[in-house]
Amino acid sequence: MKKLLILFMAVLLFSPGFGQFSVGPRVGVNFATLTGKYSKDDDSKSGWITGLTFGAVGNYEFSDMISLNAELLFVTQGDKTKFNEGDAKKSSQAQYDYTFWERYHYLQLPLLAKFSFGSDFLFYGILGPYFGYKIGGHYKAKGGDNTIKGRVRFKENKVKDNDWYDDPDYSRRFDLGMYIGGGVGKEIGPGRLEADLRFGMGFLDTNKFENKDDKQNAKDDGYKSFRNMNISLTLAYMFDLSK
Repeated sequence: MKKLLILFMAVLLFSPGFGQFSVGPRVGVNFATLTGKYSKDDDSKSGWITGLTFGAVGNYEFSDMISLNAELLFVTQGDKTKFNEGDAKKSSQAQYDYTFWERYHYLQLPLLAKFSFGSDFLFYGILGPYFGYKIGGHYKAKGGDNTIKGRVRFKENKVKDNDWYDDPDYSRRFDLGMYIGGGVGKEIGPGRLEADLRFGMGFLDTNKFENKDDKQNAKDDGYKSFRNMNISLTLAYMFDLSK
């Protein structure tokens, strides 16, 4: 999967002769969380984490108004969860006993239709799918004065002290979702600076079940799928290779 994403982006980046084509770096901040509940009695509270996003962008223009953005990004997903020990039906006013942070690092390939208008300032909207693959992660758990943290491992023989094994039989590494957003760009120096705000929502449950019966039993108990959700604010600087 990782090789496929890199190959696809390389073909776009090094094929400027087919039309007006621009490339550039993208960097910014990403706010992420996970939707979902394990059961109807789950009173945990999900929050947002902050991480970096960066990578490369290739843009192919079909016309002055319509173009295609293909991007290869490093994105941090995950969430911060607070939960109580013992009685799951404690008052919502109660202090939470534990806080758990999980950060997953994804290689992500968004393919976004871009609709532009304007002259001096170029305003645009974006919409399209993304494909992602989980390549690593870290976690931290805090309860009272005790804190434990470590890496997330995908191979059991790589697990060390305090590492967390992310069993591939129960955890999904591939992600598929949609981005929608917009931004503004302006010619500055030899290229165009773009400021971009987008909202992303995953379609796939990050958890997996052994069979349909297990999945149905979980749903009957109030299970709701855990899906990635993020808001990112980034800057890109685009160089027109067709000039």
